[in-house]
Amino acid sequence: MNCKLVGQFVQHLEVTLDPGEHFYSERGAVIYLETGLQMDSTFNGSGLGRILGAKISGESILILHVFNPTSTQRKVVFGSKFGLLPVKMYGETMICHRGAYVASNNKMDISTKLSIAGFTGGMGFFLQKISGHGTVFLDTMGTPIVINLEIGQTIEVDEDHIIALHRISDAQMQANWSLRNLFGGEGLSMLKITGPGTVYLSPGKPSAIFTPVR
Repeated sequence: MNCKLVGQFVQHLEVTLDPGEHFYSERGAVIYLETGLQMDSTFNGSGLGRILGAKISGESILILHVFNPTSTQRKVVFGSKFGLLPVKMYGETMICHRGAYVASNNKMDISTKLSIAGFTGGMGFFLQKISGHGTVFLDTMGTPIVINLEIGQTIEVDEDHIIALHRISDAQMQANWSLRNLFGGEGLSMLKITGPGTVYLSPGKPSAIFTPVR
């Protein structure tokens, strides 16, 4: 048996913005920024349905917008609860635990997803849905485990360790109810996920720390 510890304890994100560049984050994530940068809050999406959905799920309806109007580079630094997981997106949709979003280099569509499969599998009925183009930084408790599932490949996951499901739909998720899981300390159900798609897992239990920043 070979065991080794990988990664650092707590991470932060340093972003150097060229003149005219923008960056976005969850409110409350900024540690510090250099003078000259402008910060303002912008609505995360639009419409009454989006606002009501955010209120019901406990997510923020505002995100922080950072802009560099100067003629030189300026730095802004963001913090996370434990670690940060970068995920590149090319117009796809990613399903996450509520509150997992920390920041992104482009403005993403961050909304609430109602998921029967997530509810029966233990992730919860209200999940966070992220869509768009760019790199998204997600909160993670420890160095992430990344599993690229092939077509038809299936894994069973303790839902408390799920950070995000990338290019995976509700139809690819199924609750596996078993008393053996309960007696084994894993809860009554495990979430069965079938590829294709990517599963991001946290060694710690992100469900215990993923609460939206205000």
